Amino acid sequence: MRQYGFAVLSGGLFGAGLLISGMTDTRKVQGWLDVFGAWDPTLAFVLGGAILPMAVAWRVAARMERSYLGQALPPAPARNIDRSLIAGSILFGMGWALAGLCPGPALASIGFGGLGGLVFLLAMLGGMVAAPVLRARLDAAAPAASPRSKMDIRALTPTYAVSPQIEPSDFAAIKAAGFTTVIDNRPDGEIPAHLHTPHMKAAAEALGLRFIANPVIGGALTMENVRLQSQVMAEATGPVFAYCASGNRCSVVWALMNAGHRSTDDLIRTPAKYGYNLEPLRGQIEALAAEAPADKA
Repeated sequence: MRQYGFAVLSGGLFGAGLLISGMTDTRKVQGWLDVFGAWDPTLAFVLGGAILPMAVAWRVAARMERSYLGQALPPAPARNIDRSLIAGSILFGMGWALAGLCPGPALASIGFGGLGGLVFLLAMLGGMVAAPVLRARLDAAAPAASPRSKMDIRALTPTYAVSPQIEPSDFAAIKAAGFTTVIDNRPDGEIPAHLHTPHMKAAAEALGLRFIANPVIGGALTMENVRLQSQVMAEATGPVFAYCASGNRCSVVWALMNAGHRSTDDLIRTPAKYGYNLEPLRGQIEALAAEAPADKA
């Protein structure tokens, strides 16, 4: 019940903030975005007012073991900048400038936005449904050839290694390196069709490798991801190879599933050798360690 109370309180604060700040006023938003015309800079105070407390909140969260509701804190959002992020940002900015609304204010304006607000909301929902379908079709239409493999075997332990995105042709080298199980931590929605789970699974199994799909959404890792990865490790008959876009998500899952079985410093220091910064997860790792039974790899 307390969880619902917090949801109502935070939702109410967010909605009230949008109304009071003028973020639901399309003219004010379009004036803010019209940098080369009749520019209205007042929304800069709104954005600054949102960024500053959020920066403090992230600092506080980094020192906490659990949330105020007693739940494990999610990992910090991914910071990698890719083509999808850039293209999506441009499209979002164009839509925001044309309509003067973005998702939050669109929902808040249902009560007073009239037919225009409702049409915008329906169009936005339609775009959210259509985007993944369009992405899949574009990937399917793309030539099967892709950039040179980014595979780089980075051993966190003798029985667990991570890597950036691999190609189907890499499985022979993975098997030759002694791995018996491959875990795919990258969602199909991020990659071309020929790298999707069914194709990768078929290529791996053709060589006698066990292939497990455990997609981890950037910034939205779940404890189910951790549980499944841990289970696969326990069942593996030999070393396990995990991959995602950069290897970072595979490292985060490894650290969380080994919380309490290795020291927190070791769980942070080992991935750091390959450039993965897990320091923001220290509080979450220690919270999980307090609940853990004993011994893993």
